Amino acid sequence: MNQYLEFFRTQRQRIDGNSHPVLNAHREAAAAAFERLGFPSQKVERYKYTDVATAFAPNYGISLSGTTDSLRKTESPDNPLALSHYGTLADVDADAITALNTMLVQEVSIIHIPAGIHRENPIQVTHTLHSTAPLMQNRRLLIVAEAGAHVQVLLNERADEGQDFLTTQVTEVFVGEGAHVEIYDIESTHERCHRFHQLFADVAAGGRFTHATFTLSGGLTRNQTDVRLSGEGAEVNLLGCAITDGQQHVDNNTLIDHRAPGCRSRELYKYVVDQQSTGAFAGRVLVRQEAQRTDSEERNANLVCTDEARMWTQPMLEIYADDVKCSHGSTVGQLNDDALFYLRQRGISEAEARTLLKQAFASEVINEIPLEALRQRLHAMVEKRFRSCEDCRLCKKG
Repeated sequence: MNQYLEFFRTQRQRIDGNSHPVLNAHREAAAAAFERLGFPSQKVERYKYTDVATAFAPNYGISLSGTTDSLRKTESPDNPLALSHYGTLADVDADAITALNTMLVQEVSIIHIPAGIHRENPIQVTHTLHSTAPLMQNRRLLIVAEAGAHVQVLLNERADEGQDFLTTQVTEVFVGEGAHVEIYDIESTHERCHRFHQLFADVAAGGRFTHATFTLSGGLTRNQTDVRLSGEGAEVNLLGCAITDGQQHVDNNTLIDHRAPGCRSRELYKYVVDQQSTGAFAGRVLVRQEAQRTDSEERNANLVCTDEARMWTQPMLEIYADDVKCSHGSTVGQLNDDALFYLRQRGISEAEARTLLKQAFASEVINEIPLEALRQRLHAMVEKRFRSCEDCRLCKKG
């Protein structure tokens, strides 16, 4: 912790000099919160499955080059309106990683969709990590969809091989009345990458928010997704798929906060955990007293492929309203022997049969995505992920 505080204090002038005044205005409070909180230990409930301090212990370089404009305007020139939302959902006093990001971040990408605008094509944001030395990168994304707007955002996370990377990202999403925001987050990095992504969303009356995260490869990944349904009739759909092997670790932690009546939430996370890798899912659904007529379903299903792989799952319901329809459940199992036998009887090798069953297991999440082109792309990426280089026919095309 001390190395980050010392860096901030000694480099404060350079950090501020390359950043927008709105970002700078939040730094002092964030630094104070980070110093007070420190990195969370595994005794902290929301971080019990991930060793945060060890992940942040190495000495990473941090670029201070900045940009001439620390606001990346991806939509709408009216950024002062959008930027007024910065830092209002991401509470630095409640989370140390959020505080650290707010203290050091130099740039924010803004997606602002004015009222009533429906974007026909998805907005793509791609991050490719590249460095000749260990590198830490801190990113910020702000999405504001005004009343009746609709936007689809595709996030791609990649990394060059052969180097250690650490990334923090804080995403704030504001879904206006009757608006619809969809975010599809695909991580395809490598075993030397550590990723911490905190997403905070507020959904107004009649709004809909979809967030799907796909961890196809990486080292250590922790995604935290906090969504509050603050207006009557708001909806959220959270999806997740993680494929792990080697020493990989993936931790998804979610909170859906029902604050208004007549809201609906759906949550589906599936893991395929192989070799010595570990997976974790903790999902909490909070239904407040005023959130009558809540309809909520939470499901986590996991496929553990070896005796050395580990999976922790903790779905939670906390209900204070009377008129609700809520359910939650989780399963942890291995490949079905009867299904394997069925495929083997039809001349399919055991290795191919296992691959087909894993693909079918992961496909349930992919098939929830309404974008056909993205569905096809993810099916291909998942198939490639499950096959070895020797027999991956996708690599041999063309």
